[in-house]
Amino acid sequence: MEIAPVPHRSGRGEWRRLTLGLLVLVPVVLLVLLPAVLGLDRYVVTDTAAPGTGRGSVVLARETPRGDLRSGDVVTVSTARGSQDPSDERLTRRITSIDGDLAQLNGGLQVRLEQDTYARVWLTIPWIGYPFVVDGGWVLLVMIAVAALPLALRGGRRRRRRTRRSMPSGLPRPTLPVG
Repeated sequence: MEIAPVPHRSGRGEWRRLTLGLLVLVPVVLLVLLPAVLGLDRYVVTDTAAPGTGRGSVVLARETPRGDLRSGDVVTVSTARGSQDPSDERLTRRITSIDGDLAQLNGGLQVRLEQDTYARVWLTIPWIGYPFVVDGGWVLLVMIAVAALPLALRGGRRRRRRTRRSMPSGLPRPTLPVG
């Protein structure tokens, strides 16, 4: 007698758990572990003047020496006017030209290159930063998490299959002779 193994068929619950795990794991890896391993800084874009980086994008940037900046690089610069000024913000713009210590940025902005290093954009991830840009974005993020929690809990449960009884209980089961 030969026994043939039957492959295990995965149910919907297993696929749901795998999908949910990937939906949680991929952003965590991209936004937390990858920048830490590669020595990158994270910034959320609040303006749309840099081509290819829309509002709400998260940019991963690497500190680059001032002498290595070239025309065409996308950089994140500070518009610091003072330590207590609430209008201080970081802008992400493309360098159109560099003339000595003066850099002309996209959108008509000029920046004097006084720092030793500047954050040059290495990778842009669109739309991830919207909860940090939109007013009340944290509330939206919490509402999505609360709505996803019951789906995650329900998807992890296994449904019990109903078994049909072919014979009423109490009757003896037929036996077959062995041998």
